[in-house]
Amino acid sequence: MAGGKKPADRRRAALACARRTTPYSLPRVSEPRDTGWARLSSVRIGAVVAIALAAGFVVWLLVRGNDDSSSSSKTTTTETAQPIGPVAATPAALRSVSAKAKRPIYWVGPRSGQTYELTRTASGRVYVRYLPPGAKIGNRRADYTIVGTYPTPNALNVLQELAKQPNEKSVPAPGGGIAVYATNAPTNVYVAFPGSDEQIEVFDPSAKRALRLVKTGRVAPVG
Repeated sequence: MAGGKKPADRRRAALACARRTTPYSLPRVSEPRDTGWARLSSVRIGAVVAIALAAGFVVWLLVRGNDDSSSSSKTTTTETAQPIGPVAATPAALRSVSAKAKRPIYWVGPRSGQTYELTRTASGRVYVRYLPPGAKIGNRRADYTIVGTYPTPNALNVLQELAKQPNEKSVPAPGGGIAVYATNAPTNVYVAFPGSDEQIEVFDPSAKRALRLVKTGRVAPVG
């Protein structure tokens, strides 16, 4: 391995990339087609994925649609999906999309008077955003609860390893799961459950509310 990095060095380098932010007022493009509210530092939503079982971890920022051609898609599953939205969706529509894809879509349950904004990217990442009355579909504000569902092999193992890293805090999630968040970004809580290849992320402008939604068992597949 002369001239190259040792596995341990590569692992540390990957872990060093595990949390990224982008400026709110001047959003930085992390990938060529990165657009939308996911570029806002107040949201900073994206998946923690396994590069390989022994290689470490990396986080990338969400690319809303057209992300199948980006370099980050090479680190996740090879499946492709028909991009959707952002569009308003009823609970029945969310269930239908989930059934057709044969993959769960997670949310934090129904909320009276709110609109469920659905986005699905070409790599199969799904986002449900809770919009209050008057909020427009596709707006770039970071004021709302967002639940992301990401295809992630061995999702529980990924988060268990992440929880061992500095500045990461973990708490048990109902059903034998784990929830992990960075101490400097507690508004983004990552969740995984035993036997699942889906990683869930809950974002809320209130860090306390984001964690409470997870700890009280609100995070569940649309059903």
